[in-house]
Amino acid sequence: MGALAVVLGLLGYLFYNQQKLKNRQLQKENQLKDALIKIETQSKLQEQRLRISRDLHDNIGAQLTFIISSLDNLKYGFKIPEKLGNKIKGISEFTTTTIHELRDTIWAMNKDKITFEDLQIRISNFIDQANLAAQNIKFNFNVYESVDNEMAFTSVKGMNIYRIIQEAINNAVKYAEASAIHVDISKHEDRMIIRIKDDGKGFNEATINRGNGLNNMRKRSEDIKGQLTIHSEIDKGTVVEVII
Repeated sequence: MGALAVVLGLLGYLFYNQQKLKNRQLQKENQLKDALIKIETQSKLQEQRLRISRDLHDNIGAQLTFIISSLDNLKYGFKIPEKLGNKIKGISEFTTTTIHELRDTIWAMNKDKITFEDLQIRISNFIDQANLAAQNIKFNFNVYESVDNEMAFTSVKGMNIYRIIQEAINNAVKYAEASAIHVDISKHEDRMIIRIKDDGKGFNEATINRGNGLNNMRKRSEDIKGQLTIHSEIDKGTVVEVII
């Protein structure tokens, strides 16, 4: 009787261990399946992202380039009244800007993450272009040592940060009649602070018509849970600040 009890106990122990190992095996298999699904999903997302960026470049980019070429041929191939010529020039410049923005979008889409170093290079290139277009304005771009170059953002967040800075600079160039534009990026504790300041004519915040430019900056800031403030005074310039 005692021997039977020992055998039954041993069988029970072995059965328990077998079930335990089986459950552990099933758990590992499920973890492996989840990992494989995640890898497959990421792979499909990457493939889709690359396909969309190729379509943007090959189709829309090519069409925009064709429009610019056609406008240039029209402008130089025919005798066109000055008013119409100015209109064609405006459309050509707008199309060129759209191509640059398209390239920025493709650049962001092809990245899972955008490091601050990536962003800094992109901002610096844009400021160089703005300087060529507005040589009467002195541009200053300063990144404080507190900012970590390896700090990373999602592609969407990185693009929104870039677009806010781009919009603020464009507004200052177009409307401020400024002689200097400063772009400063610093970090305080775990927050990044971006400041775009000009010495232009400023505006009355109570009466200014908040067009698409200002609204777009606010919307982009909200999308990345940032805090955007705009402070301006007549003849004292404008400061756009984003805290992220």
